[in-house]
Amino acid sequence: MSAPGNQRPPAPYRRRLSEANDPSSLTRRPAASGDGPVDLPVSLVAEGVRAAVARSTPKESMQAVLDMAVQTGPCDAASITFLGVGKKIETIAASDERVRKADELQYVTGEGPCLDAVWTDGVFIIPNLLADGRWPEWGPGAAELGIGSSISVHLFTNAALGSLNLYSLAPREFTDTDIENARVIAAQASVVVAYGRAQDNLWRAIDARNLIGQAQGMLMQRYGLTGEKAFAVLRRYSQHHNIKLTVLAEQLTTTGQLPDLDDDSHSDSVPIPND
Repeated sequence: MSAPGNQRPPAPYRRRLSEANDPSSLTRRPAASGDGPVDLPVSLVAEGVRAAVARSTPKESMQAVLDMAVQTGPCDAASITFLGVGKKIETIAASDERVRKADELQYVTGEGPCLDAVWTDGVFIIPNLLADGRWPEWGPGAAELGIGSSISVHLFTNAALGSLNLYSLAPREFTDTDIENARVIAAQASVVVAYGRAQDNLWRAIDARNLIGQAQGMLMQRYGLTGEKAFAVLRRYSQHHNIKLTVLAEQLTTTGQLPDLDDDSHSDSVPIPND
């Protein structure tokens, strides 16, 4: 069953994914110990989430997740691939420049485990990068960067968010414990990424509201309008010229002018109301 966060990938990538997605990528390796998987302590995960969301910026929160991944996970370095607006994919946090380059190589070639993890709910495991032929363009290039093995895990809450990528510098036979811990860290990362995105959207909304308020104030002073009527002018101008209200407000507050506003004020299209 697909995770609730799945979104449909672009058509060209779906074809590449169906060719590269070997079911063996989801196969668990035997645990090193006969005791089976050992999850990360719940208290450690809870404290990690608390510490991450307490950071002052989303970027710092993401970095806190990666710090925990490197300290407690089956990896030497880590990164977070983010699925943004318009299905734009980018690395929003990386523990070092090597793994950032490994991610970017996937975006350039259009293939790789982190991309596959973005579009599915799978866990993509590479014990030995040089021996794995699923990504013929990305694999050799990543090996040249010094990557030996990796695990990529889908990130989601109520929507697909991206992937957590755990890189090791040498080949590694990942155990069940390693894979379960990677899933736990990915769950933590999903919460923090979703929180960061919500915070970013909130501040964007606040900034937009403040910008529109400044534009209203300029029209109120210039034309002697009330706040309600100044907003009505902005809204009608926005609709008439097919410009987003926030873009219109930014234009007015930056240049002090709105092209054709005076001409429009004498027509029925964008009238300036009087008190």
